[in-house]
Amino acid sequence: MINTVVGNYKILEKIGEGGMGAVYKGVDLMLEREVAIKALRPELARQPEVVERFRAEAVTLAKLNHPNIATLFSFLRQGDDYFMVMEFVRGETLESLLRRAGAMPLDRATTVFCQALEGIDHAHKMGIIHRDIKPANMMLTQSGSIKVMDFGIARVLGTARMTRQGSVIGTVEYMSPEQVRGQDTDARSDIYSLGILLYEMLTGRVPFSHPSEYELMKLQIEQQPPPPRDFQAGIPTPVEGAILRALAKDPADRYQTAGAMRAALLGGPAVTQAISEAPTRVIPQAPSAHGSTTLASTAGSAVKETRMPEPGQAWAQVYGSGAVKETRLPSAAPAAQEYWRAQLEQSAASQHPSLFARLNWKHYTAAGLTLMVLLIAPFVALLVIRSSAGQDRGLLPPAGPTSGSPMQGSQPSGHGAAASTLPPQTAPNQIQQSPAQLQPAPGPTLPPVGTDSQRSLPAAGVQDSESAQRAKARKDEEARREADARDRARRRAAAEKALDQ
Repeated sequence: MINTVVGNYKILEKIGEGGMGAVYKGVDLMLEREVAIKALRPELARQPEVVERFRAEAVTLAKLNHPNIATLFSFLRQGDDYFMVMEFVRGETLESLLRRAGAMPLDRATTVFCQALEGIDHAHKMGIIHRDIKPANMMLTQSGSIKVMDFGIARVLGTARMTRQGSVIGTVEYMSPEQVRGQDTDARSDIYSLGILLYEMLTGRVPFSHPSEYELMKLQIEQQPPPPRDFQAGIPTPVEGAILRALAKDPADRYQTAGAMRAALLGGPAVTQAISEAPTRVIPQAPSAHGSTTLASTAGSAVKETRMPEPGQAWAQVYGSGAVKETRLPSAAPAAQEYWRAQLEQSAASQHPSLFARLNWKHYTAAGLTLMVLLIAPFVALLVIRSSAGQDRGLLPPAGPTSGSPMQGSQPSGHGAAASTLPPQTAPNQIQQSPAQLQPAPGPTLPPVGTDSQRSLPAAGVQDSESAQRAKARKDEEARREADARDRARRRAAAEKALDQ
């Protein structure tokens, strides 16, 4: 599957695996952006009901468009395989974060949780319930925001159920009582799961835990959750009240919408005052389920009265001075303090990336080509110079007779008996020359090959020598023809004389 191209997307590496298929990291070849590609298992792709459920998940995600929900880009089929292409979110799941760092500070947990509430509330307004809310499906991005992931068992309200009636769907530690019973669910079931999520974010543990799944289901149905302040005394009373209301066994007693729960956490002045003015005294706690020994605690449950200036009264008159009070945040164990300080620095760095972080493969390719040109250019210039020097030396003719000169293939010609031996059918190209004709034509004396004077000889002298040789060859040819004519005349006269006798 690695390096396979599906549509416009290339699969690069495997990043996870679930019940219905594997999730891969890929790249959009047209837009050059990272994507997450979810592939349905091949053995499941042959089951029509599973394929329809996989497609229904894509249809569900396509209806959602919110900054706190992972975006669906495309749904593809290639042969017998089905793929879902989604937004690739860089970051860490809340599950991994809680296991490593333990419970989160109150202000940080409230901010992140309210973002998740906004995404879930958007899905509920679109008629979609998640039904599997848990820390593993909440991705904390590098910028510090939250993304709700994996609507794999989500269901659109009003549609036929694709799961068998009475079956258990979800993760038992985060399931509502009606989910455990296998009953039909609505948005209030997600509210119950969100209450457990906030419970774990603030205390570092879930309200119900048991090795036996059957016993765990009984706890979800029958037992009331222990108050969060039993494990973390720093949780304000209004926040604890919001968590316990979300965990009510009867759906009618819970918040009816995610927006109402968010308003209860952030809209009330008592909750805001409690979050911003939590005392800094640290109360040691027993290790949590995730190994954390933190957190900050409050000195009491009383909430200070908010003092506001009267009309025309300055703020300084309310507090007695113009000095700005120091913001008091809940303290934590040294390890947790260092971790959250590093998280804030990382979030700030992600908003102002360095120069190298802004570079992509095009910049590195251009730099590599430029470096290659700079390295090869000196060698190319040296070859051009040497080639030019060789052409300059090649202007001189080779020493000795040149092709086409009268000296090649010639024989000395004479008069008398020697000349009479030439048969009358001699071809024109069989030219006999006298020994005198074998001597080179007069011309400028050439220096030995390879000397400096040879390289400086003008081309005009060479041309004059060749012209003189051609003129002499023409004269020799005319002399030969005249000699042949005289020889034939003598033969004719001798033949006539013999006939007369």
